[in-house]
Amino acid sequence: MKKTFFKTFFYFFIILLIACEGNKEKKTEKTAYWDEIVIFTRNQKITVRQDSDTANFENRMNTRGNSENEILSKSFLLNKKERDSLHKFVYKMITKPVFTDKNATCYAGYVSISLRDRNTTLGCEYKSVGEWSTVSSETQKIYKLLSEKIEISRQ
Repeated sequence: MKKTFFKTFFYFFIILLIACEGNKEKKTEKTAYWDEIVIFTRNQKITVRQDSDTANFENRMNTRGNSENEILSKSFLLNKKERDSLHKFVYKMITKPVFTDKNATCYAGYVSISLRDRNTTLGCEYKSVGEWSTVSSETQKIYKLLSEKIEISRQ
């Protein structure tokens, strides 16, 4: 009788463990919704859209003797993982900005980054910081990711 009770209890316990293991919800990382990231440096503009593998890059060139700036435009590829990483870095940079004591003369070092989500735009701007890519770990990651694709200005 005792032996049968222990066997039954043991099998019940094993079945309970298996059943509980199967009911665990798998955590799936929810992809954050966003429309567009726009990054301005002193002479450049980079536009990244969540729903497009192609990002746009504009570089304003000052030509001597010409009153108008020449704008060179090109596109470059960013896969979904790179766009999601960029969003993560930009979102953290905007929601938890680093207040820096870096200061540069002649207004060197400018970046303005905005994140648009449907009808809301969040942004962060650093001015006169020398190399903007060294202000925080997020700006370093943003610069590293983009500089592998295009020639982006540090200042």
